[in-house]
Amino acid sequence: MKLKYLYIGLLSALIYSCDDATTGIGDSTIAAGDSIPAGSAIYNVHTRSILADSVYARTSTAYLGKYTDPHFGEFSADFITQFNCTDNFEFPETIQEITSINMRMFYDGFYGDSLNAMRMQIDTLDKVIPEKELSTFYTSVDPTQYYNENSNPVARKAFAARGASASDSTIINYDNYGKPIPYSYYWQDIKLPLSLGQHMYNKYKEDKNNYKNAETFIKNVLKGFYVHCTHGDGTILYINDMQLHLNFKYLIESSSGKVDSLVNGSTIFAATKEVIQANHFQNSDRLKELVEEKDYTYLKTPAGIFTEVTLPIEEIAEMHMRDTLNAASITFTRHNEKSESKYPMGIPQTLLMVRKANMHDFFEKNGTYDNWTSFIAEYTGSSESANTYSFNNISSLITHCINEKKAGKNDADWDKVVLIPVKTEKDSNGSIIGIKSNLDMESACLVGGEKNPIKMQILYTTF
Repeated sequence: MKLKYLYIGLLSALIYSCDDATTGIGDSTIAAGDSIPAGSAIYNVHTRSILADSVYARTSTAYLGKYTDPHFGEFSADFITQFNCTDNFEFPETIQEITSINMRMFYDGFYGDSLNAMRMQIDTLDKVIPEKELSTFYTSVDPTQYYNENSNPVARKAFAARGASASDSTIINYDNYGKPIPYSYYWQDIKLPLSLGQHMYNKYKEDKNNYKNAETFIKNVLKGFYVHCTHGDGTILYINDMQLHLNFKYLIESSSGKVDSLVNGSTIFAATKEVIQANHFQNSDRLKELVEEKDYTYLKTPAGIFTEVTLPIEEIAEMHMRDTLNAASITFTRHNEKSESKYPMGIPQTLLMVRKANMHDFFEKNGTYDNWTSFIAEYTGSSESANTYSFNNISSLITHCINEKKAGKNDADWDKVVLIPVKTEKDSNGSIIGIKSNLDMESACLVGGEKNPIKMQILYTTF
């Protein structure tokens, strides 16, 4: 059902209050001297929660840990990773012995209890991760395909995000005005077997071409690691950098002019964007219960729940065949919920609205919003007068969908869009230049659901 409010006025006044770009729904002609009626209408919009199952997450951030939320249930995160080798890498020619090898994980953020006791396990991969398969970068990737579960792990370590196991440091950055900005970060050092370091060096002595580039290094020397938690519940690390430190003793030239001075040396292999890092996320079956709620909908990250929106496009097309659509706006309101968790999840700050048929392609193809078939809305804050995500004009999407149906190109989801929490990358001018899935622990409950349709307003002119 729609509520319709018609008013007469000047077309210029209407267009001044709407977007500059107007889109026609039907054919129109204007008789000389006739006035142009302008109006607004309100339509019901139906929403529901849908399972995300997994998301495309080609990212340099790795997630590790487990957390059980009183409302959303259990969530676990682990990952498989490769390490890079610079082109034509060379060890010092005078290495005398390999002394140790360790993995270092850096992070500046985490979710949950900073002192919670956790235990990680690291296994070596026995199969190269396929770079060209899109499934590799979805959070449903199966780590068991790349390592032997029955083999002994290369390392185990008990840790806490900010406990005795963690080292920390602070550096000072400066803003554009020279104001100092402290930046603190933490890291975990994990000791790996000396035999692994010896294996890596033996592969170099066997054939230096094994270190020719990242591809040969991964194929012939070290395929990578699977990192996962085997104990603990209450912390998720957001790991933004990893390094493999191979330590050794080697000879350098002494003051006598002879190469006879024994010193310690180290070389670093990093987990860079040029190699693969794939996150594996798992949510409990509790999410299947939540998507059946009829009184509201959910957003839950990472890879948890999205909100599906069915737009009243067919009704709009039928009622405004000879009208020009000037604007269409819709606002989603967040419930102010009181979390039972000791560590409440954050609130998604940015939502992407994208057609349901394109929700995977958008991220696979590194898309950015175009205000045509994809849109961005920012969270306004939790005050009584705000607490919303507003899409101020999606008229181009409505017209696009109508034209698709006229051309016979519509599928079962032609009138549906999905709300997806995202993170944005901006340039120095504040313009959005990149969009990726939000992989932090965040959630929101939205007004809507099967029993509570929300409203969309359109502004149009009749010719």
